[in-house]
Amino acid sequence: MPPRYDAAQLPALHRRLCLGDRTASDETISLLLSPLVQNLAPKFPHIDDHTIRDGVIDALLEYCTRPNRFDEGRGIPLDRFLQHASWRNVVNALRAEARRKAREERAEHAYTRSAVELDPAAGNLLQEEVARRQREQGELLRLLQNPKDQQILALQLQGERRTDAFAEILGISHLPMDAQRREVKRAKDRIDKILRRRGTRS
Repeated sequence: MPPRYDAAQLPALHRRLCLGDRTASDETISLLLSPLVQNLAPKFPHIDDHTIRDGVIDALLEYCTRPNRFDEGRGIPLDRFLQHASWRNVVNALRAEARRKAREERAEHAYTRSAVELDPAAGNLLQEEVARRQREQGELLRLLQNPKDQQILALQLQGERRTDAFAEILGISHLPMDAQRREVKRAKDRIDKILRRRGTRS
């Protein structure tokens, strides 16, 4: 359950911000940051908390810098106004990240294709590099006896970072997100120790 706060405090804080009271910014952020993050998180179940928190912080900072953007006369509560601004920030961040990844993939594909077209030997080198990486990953996976550990390591090697992806493997998706993070971290640490013992990681 998100932390409770007294919404009756918000109009007074808003008026103080509009009058230039510098301490009102700290009080507003302290009061609303955690509730806004926790209210927004269920709307983005597959997005990491850092992205959501950044979206909320940006919305709060923008509001505190320009409090007159909020119009009390429209009948929308301040916390709902900030919730929507935070949601918009997260959506924009996700869209920007998706565009960045698409550009990188197009550039990588174009580079690979042009390299192969210019030098057929480059195609063989790329295939050899892919095969080498697959062999290395296979050797790492064979060091782990637990199938779940193997699946977790495989995801890590693919660059996966979402907690819920690892939680699904561990069968703990029903737990609160904080508990999922702890269990996922414990599993990753255990895998790292196994690999270090066998001299595969520094």
